[in-house]
Order: sequence, then C-alpha cells, then structure tokens
Amino acid sequence: MPGIISLILSSEPRDPKLEIAETYQIGWWSNQESMTIDSFEVEMVENKLNLFNDKSLISYKVKGKLKSDKNWKPYIKKIHISQRFIRVYNRDLHPYLETDTAKIPEAIIEITPVIKVKKDENYSGELIDFEFINEIKLESFHWGNNWVRFKCGAKNEDLILKQRK
Repeated sequence: MPGIISLILSSEPRDPKLEIAETYQIGWWSNQESMTIDSFEVEMVENKLNLFNDKSLISYKVKGKLKSDKNWKPYIKKIHISQRFIRVYNRDLHPYLETDTAKIPEAIIEITPVIKVKKDENYSGELIDFEFINEIKLESFHWGNNWVRFKCGAKNEDLILKQRK
C-alpha cells in the first residue's frame, strides 16, 4: 500500500535523454585545446518540486567548434560532469561569510566535453561545428530556493530550483 501511495503522490521527472554519454571520471584528455565553446544554454524541462518530489529535469545545450591537425579528425567522446557545493550554509560556524548570500550560488555543475581524435586521411584540419543537447536529473539540496551555477568552458548559466512544501 505505501508503494502505491508514493507512486501516486510522486511527480519525479522521467529519465534524462543523452545525445552524448556522460562520465564522472577523469582520464587522458590530450585534445582539449581542439575545442571552442561558442554558446551554452540551460533550461528547465520538468520541474514539479513539492513535498513528495525533490527532483527536476534540466537540459543543457552546447555549441562550438573542433579543429585538429591534418589527418586527425576531432570528435566529442563523452561529457564529463562535476557537481559540488560552493557555499557554506552555517553562518554561525563561518561568520566571515558575506551577509548577502543572494549573491553567491550554492552549487556548481561543470560540463566538459571530452575531445578525442581519430585517424582520418580525408580530414584536412578544417573547423568542425558541433552541437548537442543532454539532460540531467537534478536533486534539490534544501527547502526554498536552490541556486545552481552551470559552467561549460568560460560560459555560465544560473538556475534557481524552488523546493516548496
């Protein structure tokens, strides 16, 4: 019975769609200089935050260019995701923090396309445009406003998730 009630009351978003696979591990990234990020957009896909649901579905879109040496065609192998908190909450323990915390995002999610190259005799070193849209399921970290900064290269996008009871 409790399982049925939670299915009815929960409004958790669907699973994210990925055009390019994600990873959370670092590795041999020897071709990152091949990439230029032209634009980065973040938007809410599904956000039904309430007492029974603390998850939202977010999409991110990255556009850019790749260029490498002749005969070595660059491509995006995967997307590295890094999530971390960047603000301490307890002001009593850290009285040196700014009094106006509205100026400081609470968390950062860094999105890094991992560039690889493959041998291609037809590639002559020209620019290759790329564009992809991935989604990520994001969990709120507390009641109220949850301010998240998304970062890709030198581009930033901020989003506020409003977790209400």
